Amino acid sequence: MTTILVTRPIDEATLTAEKLEAMGHSVIIAPMLQVEAVSFEIPDENRSLIITSKNAARLGLVNIGNKARPIFAVGEKTADEIRALGFTNVTVGPGTARQMIPMLLECGISEKRKYTHLCGSNLAYNIAAVLRDEGLDADHTVTYQTQPARSVSIGVQEALDAGEIDVALFYSPRTATTFEEVVADHGRSDWLRQMKAVCLSTRVADNLLGPWKSKEYAIIPTEKAVLSIVGN
Repeated sequence: MTTILVTRPIDEATLTAEKLEAMGHSVIIAPMLQVEAVSFEIPDENRSLIITSKNAARLGLVNIGNKARPIFAVGEKTADEIRALGFTNVTVGPGTARQMIPMLLECGISEKRKYTHLCGSNLAYNIAAVLRDEGLDADHTVTYQTQPARSVSIGVQEALDAGEIDVALFYSPRTATTFEEVVADHGRSDWLRQMKAVCLSTRVADNLLGPWKSKEYAIIPTEKAVLSIVGN
């Protein structure tokens, strides 16, 4: 049985853990980021919304009453989260924010759209800035913030000390960096040497700089692709 460390925020980590356990793996959860809602002003009705994460969907759309409002979502999983909140006018884009740009440009120019990106306080890719550079009316509204972990629990430390964890999963560059910072704070780079890191993408993998046993990343940045690596 493979023991896997899941480093996602707790809500997402729980769902990933259920999938891994159904595959026959043992799971230890160690969230590296804590997601917190922030107050924000709802964008004007004439602006189409861009959603690039489930957190932005859950925390950014909760007070928006117009369920027919145009929303552009990154990937099917995010779109499903938006639809589950009752929104009906959802256009699904590719699986990364960067890959959505051509679709957003085409719709923005042909339909004269104005865009607001509902996002977290740490922008991995600034969609609004790219769209503005192309002459479109685009801005972003921060709807949540993430706070990095400063340590791991005693239980996780004991599992790492005992060499019980075979694989660590990373779904974002910031999560990857935070985990290595926590390891460095503990002075335990030896923990990394006993584990394989499995990452959502090359961009996530590039943020892992420590002496890992090995690193792998999904060719397609989806959870299905990540879990297929673990399954192998």
